[in-house]
Amino acid sequence: MKETAKRRGIHSLRVRFSGAIALAATIFIAVMIVLNLLFFQTYYLMQKQRHLVHVYHTINNSYNSDVTILQDKLQEIETNNNIRIKIIGEYGQYIYDTMFSHDRDSDWLNSITQKPYGQTLYIYDGEELEKKGYAFLTSDPTNGGETDYLSMLGRLNNGDLIILRIPTAALTENQSVNFVFLMISGLAALLVCLIAGYFISSKFTRPIEEMTEVADSVARLDFSKKYTGHYHDEIGALGCSINQMSHYLESAIHDMQQMNEQLQREIEEKQRIDDMRKEFIINVSHDLKTPIALIQGYAEGLRVGINESEEDKNYYCDIIIDEAKRMNHLVRQLLDLSRIELGNTVPNQTDFDAYELAEAVVGKTQVMWQEKRQTIDMSGVGEQTFHADYDMLERALLNYMTNAIDHTPEGGHIWLKTTEDTRHVVMTVRNEGSTLAQEEMDKIWDKFYKLDKARTRVSGGGSGIGLSIVKAIMTVHQGGCGVRNVEDGVEFYLSLPKS
Repeated sequence: MKETAKRRGIHSLRVRFSGAIALAATIFIAVMIVLNLLFFQTYYLMQKQRHLVHVYHTINNSYNSDVTILQDKLQEIETNNNIRIKIIGEYGQYIYDTMFSHDRDSDWLNSITQKPYGQTLYIYDGEELEKKGYAFLTSDPTNGGETDYLSMLGRLNNGDLIILRIPTAALTENQSVNFVFLMISGLAALLVCLIAGYFISSKFTRPIEEMTEVADSVARLDFSKKYTGHYHDEIGALGCSINQMSHYLESAIHDMQQMNEQLQREIEEKQRIDDMRKEFIINVSHDLKTPIALIQGYAEGLRVGINESEEDKNYYCDIIIDEAKRMNHLVRQLLDLSRIELGNTVPNQTDFDAYELAEAVVGKTQVMWQEKRQTIDMSGVGEQTFHADYDMLERALLNYMTNAIDHTPEGGHIWLKTTEDTRHVVMTVRNEGSTLAQEEMDKIWDKFYKLDKARTRVSGGGSGIGLSIVKAIMTVHQGGCGVRNVEDGVEFYLSLPKS
């Protein structure tokens, strides 16, 4: 419906444009017809009067009282101009008359009724005659009272009078023919104007159509369409303005989208940090609650002398010491993680051998993997060199190794391996055991996240901070860490840039 309304509006503009051209043509033709009806006769008479005056001057300049000399010229004038000529002598005798010019003789002249020209035979403006030498007749009774002639009376050089008549019967005929011709030509011109108006209006409405499509696209937030016209006028300027508006809107909306995305990320990050803070408090409270309760319980038992023997007393004291060590270890881990994340710990980077680092870590965890009868394979560790803080990298690898020992079944295998490319040195720790779910591969690096939340303190469940420390250590070294599932197990890796 919207598209139909748009097309209807454009077609309406085209029709109105064509109608305006047709209306202007119609008005022009109507004015021409009205002017023809009202003023054609007056204009025609004026032109004929001017022609009679010209003929009068032509005859007057050549006339010398001898009409026989001018007879051929007078006949030529009569034939070519359809003018009737009469020359009247001083005493009213007809010296020359068009109707009898071919057989004029003295007998004929003597037989003409002698009437002086001063009588009321003709009615004219005497003052104009005296001033100009000619005057147009307003009445000519000698013509039988007919009114279909334009007559002029003039005085010749020798005092004779000349009467020039031109028939006006052709005026009505010319006016009728001219009117019919104007009607036919007017209709033809109107048809031509309608056709031309349609094509002209199409030329003007085509860029408007294109700009309408661009505006509709902008309204739908589609900024791919642009006005491509090359008109150097107001329409072209409007098209350029629409293109600029589309560009500015696209930029503004793009900036707003980026700001919204950034704001959304900040909100999500803030929510994530807030959730981590809550989870951190809960986890720390949970991990500290049990050792504190044990320490408190056994300390109160010692105080009231609940122990019956020296052996029970030592047992109570050992539990208190173990739980205190566990609490101390947890607090130290939290402090170390906070210092690394806050940038308070700057790595002291040196070059050291990868094999020596792996050998030291395996030696420190020997009691743990031997207790579970596990096998450590270091055959894949080469002679690569690390450029890093030895203590921090040892701690990261130690956390990997401890994690692998905890999640490898008794009698299982653990493999250490190093590789390198042009830019990085990579060490991996792979262990047998269950693989990780895809959604957990990112979560295990969060603080206090535990894969097996059912694991108890007795079964060796960790605090969930070890991998977070690994990630923090590798971040300050501008390196990387990660995990991937392999056949029959999991492989953790850490990557360091070469010096």
